[in-house]
Amino acid sequence: MSGGTADVLLPVAVLAAADDERPARLAVRLALPVVDRQETARLALVYGPTGLELRAPGRRLTPLRVDFGQIGSHGGTELLRATRVRNRPARLLDLTAGLATDAWRLARAGFEVIACERQPVIHALVEDALQRAPDLSPPGSLTLIRADARALLADSASSATDVIYLDPMFPGDGRTALPKRELQLLRELTGDDDSGAQLLALARTRARRRVVVKRPLHAPALAADVDLRFKGRAVRFDVYLNAANPAEASSNMADQND
Repeated sequence: MSGGTADVLLPVAVLAAADDERPARLAVRLALPVVDRQETARLALVYGPTGLELRAPGRRLTPLRVDFGQIGSHGGTELLRATRVRNRPARLLDLTAGLATDAWRLARAGFEVIACERQPVIHALVEDALQRAPDLSPPGSLTLIRADARALLADSASSATDVIYLDPMFPGDGRTALPKRELQLLRELTGDDDSGAQLLALARTRARRRVVVKRPLHAPALAADVDLRFKGRAVRFDVYLNAANPAEASSNMADQND
């Protein structure tokens, strides 16, 4: 067990707990050190009374914990309009799941969602939340996988996906729908990532019906040939239709709010 030093903080560690084997198992799985004091790490994964949470010891940041039971039925209207397809059940691949809030909303709306998250700490937070999550009504489902989005798209199985959803983190704008505290902690784990345009290009070769990209409201599109656009107060959803499925356009064309 590592105690760290007063001068050198561990980047991320798991806090030990008496009579609880979960921290040790998590540390082995994520290849992280176990500490007996959270103050010895810059970020600490802690099993609290309501689930796994990420803390920033010594800083005025509320612990980050995923709780799907707290996601109300309000919100997400433009997301659901942008991803709407004619026939269900439909399979949706969320390439950049993050805390999986949008993935949960889409699963609750009836999609068979595969949520991909490559960052192991974020994946662990969502995985823990799924164990506590309310039941989804069929055909909605949410499957979480830990994988790199590029590798996933390279797999021929991804071509069976109806909709691909992409919410890239870009230098300077980040995941715009997140509160500042969550965005700050996520940035510390992931850093900046400018692969959004590349992911979009790959996704467009795989999605059978459409690719939906979440963007800050006034940010430039990742690709110029946007087919449909749905705007919220702070974000918008750019839709790229599969040219082989032109009938899909009619399901949204009338009510887009470009």
